[in-house]
Formats: sequence, structure tokens, C-alpha cells
Amino acid sequence: MATSVRTSITRAAWRLKPPVLALGGGGARGFAHIGVLQALDDARLPVRTIVGTSMGAVAGGMYLAHGSAARVVELWKSALDEGMIPQVRSIGRVPHADTREHPLIQIARRIRNRVVISFAMNRSTVLDNKDLEQALEFLVPDVSFSDLLRRLVVIATDLETGEEVRLRRGSLRQALDASSAIPGMVPAVEIDGRWLVDGAVVAEVPVAAAKEEGWPVVAVDVSLDVPPIGEDDLVLDTMMRTQMMTARLLRRQQLNAATAVIRPQVGGARWAEWGRFEEFVEAGRIATNEFLGL
Repeated sequence: MATSVRTSITRAAWRLKPPVLALGGGGARGFAHIGVLQALDDARLPVRTIVGTSMGAVAGGMYLAHGSAARVVELWKSALDEGMIPQVRSIGRVPHADTREHPLIQIARRIRNRVVISFAMNRSTVLDNKDLEQALEFLVPDVSFSDLLRRLVVIATDLETGEEVRLRRGSLRQALDASSAIPGMVPAVEIDGRWLVDGAVVAEVPVAAAKEEGWPVVAVDVSLDVPPIGEDDLVLDTMMRTQMMTARLLRRQQLNAATAVIRPQVGGARWAEWGRFEEFVEAGRIATNEFLGL
């Protein structure tokens, strides 16, 4: 008999048995994880272990390395203010194309899309990993997993075999670098002879890995909503839509295995909307307070 996923946990129950947190990927939407951790700090509620994928791994790793969500917020604000985070120019079209646009503008948009596709097919990656490494050097101290306040598991994907890789030892920065290496965007990271990329490829919200660390498991879902069909969608749009639908099915399987799920309201945001940092952090804080009945 299937059990339903809870949408709340009392503070007393949390304190009695601190849960394992499963923090999912989502690019800038993952800033909401920081708000979740901030709300837990405010309520003085501990976590047993953090299992993170991609941005969830970065948020969780920073939290356990620095000791507080407040410090994580401070560092991210500085990094964003100083322009340390690589910017990816939005290359997608507005989901709802304005059919009242001048025909020349519509033609220009289609040409741009084709140029982007040609560019992507003739390069191994879009971004140089040096920018990301420099950002991680500022955000994450040079420590190993054994130096952290609580246990951390970082999820990555083996680029050759497609297997889920759970990183628990060694350099924290290197593990976070691997877990957030989006295929095609930045180069894969070699760890122990394996080329690793973004953990969200196989576990967008790492509930299965979290369950092996203990029980209960509270998952934080910051996934992207599948956008509505656009009137001028191209073949690439349809291909991406089907991939998102497949990812949604896999994500639901993971989330259905959690004890409870926190869902910050960030699903309509794009991956690289870094400028909405404070908004997303606040969304995570609000969702967690509601989850705890505060």
C-alpha cells in the first residue's frame, strides 16, 4: 500500500528525530535551499545529514562548511555583487510569443535560434570551467568532507556509464564542481578516474540516496515547471519539452519516496536568473515556515 507524502512536520517531531534533507538541483532556483536552511536556523532545528544534487549540493555544502545560513547568504550576495557568477545569456524564446510582433522581429528570432544551435553543435561546452572554479573558491572553503559539521553526500553522474555517483570523501570543492557540471555547459570533472557531471542527470531530487542515510527524509523540490506550448515552437522546443516530461516522471518517483516535501514557489524561473537571489531565498524561507506551521 502506497503512503502519501506529507506536506508538513511539527517542530516537536523534527527535534525528536532530525531528518535527512534531500536538496535538488535547479540552478538559480536552488537559492531557495538557502532560505530553507535559514528558516531551520531561525527555528533552531537541526538536520542529521544533507544529500544534495547540483545547486542543492552547493547550498548544503556551503551551509555545513560555514556553519550558518546567514554566512551563506552573505557570501552569495558578495559573489553576485562582484560579478563572480558566470552569466549565461538567455537563448530561449519567450514561451508565449506575441503574434502581434512585426514579421521582421519574428524572422530575426528564428535566425537567432538557428545560430545558437549551430554554435552549440560546434563546441564541446558553452562555459569555461575556470569561472566556476573561481566562484567556488570564493564561496566554499578549502576543506574536505571530514571537516564538515554534519554528514554530506554529494550526487554526481558518471558521464561514461550513466551511473549515480555518491561523493562522501575528499575535496568538498571538487565534489561540488562535479555535481554542478551541467553537460554541454561546462566540462566534466575527473574524480578517482571517473568523469563526472551534474547529478541532476540521474537524480534531480536525491531522495533514494537520502533514504540510505536515514529516516525520515525531507525533500526540497525547486524543479522547473514544464512551460506551455508556444505558438512558434521549433523542433528543438518540442525535443526539450519531451525531455522535461521524462525528467518530471523520474522526479515524481523520487519525491513519492520521501517522508515529506517542501516546495518553494520558484518553478516558473529560469536556470540562470541569478539576479533574483533574495526573492528565491525568501521563497524558501516562506515555504519552510509554512511547512513547520510557523
